[in-house]
Amino acid sequence: MVNEAVSNTGPIIHLTEINFTKAFNIFNSITTTPEVLSELIKNETTLPKKIKIINIKAEWKDKVKVLTNQYNLGLGEASALTLAMQEKTDYFLTDDLEARAIAGKYNIETHGTIGIILRAFRDKIIDKGGAIEKIGEIKTISSLFITQDLIDEIINSINTFKQD
Repeated sequence: MVNEAVSNTGPIIHLTEINFTKAFNIFNSITTTPEVLSELIKNETTLPKKIKIINIKAEWKDKVKVLTNQYNLGLGEASALTLAMQEKTDYFLTDDLEARAIAGKYNIETHGTIGIILRAFRDKIIDKGGAIEKIGEIKTISSLFITQDLIDEIINSINTFKQD
């Protein structure tokens, strides 16, 4: 199990869509912001019990503004990324390519929905067949855009992965 993560809206929505929020159990703790919660409510997605809400501290509020203005991030992405900096978390969870690139500039490791599913497989939260099924559901059920070529590549890596 890995340590702490801050999640943006995307992975929560996508894992909820495929009924696999238990994948979040790979983390000791997951937090997010009230702004992300607002986005989840607008998308009619319930916040998983595992994920706790933390407010951005006053001294970090300007960072949210900088990220939204300088990098044109949405409020959810900017607040979640700022929370990751504020809390010095191990991982930032997002499927947003721009947010991932900006997190990299701040040396914050990112993982998206696919990475979370793969880690859940490696950590034996789900077996090979289940992992392949969930990856397929990302393409067919969830709102995450992913190409069939990438799906095929991911399934191939699951099939060739040697578990202990």
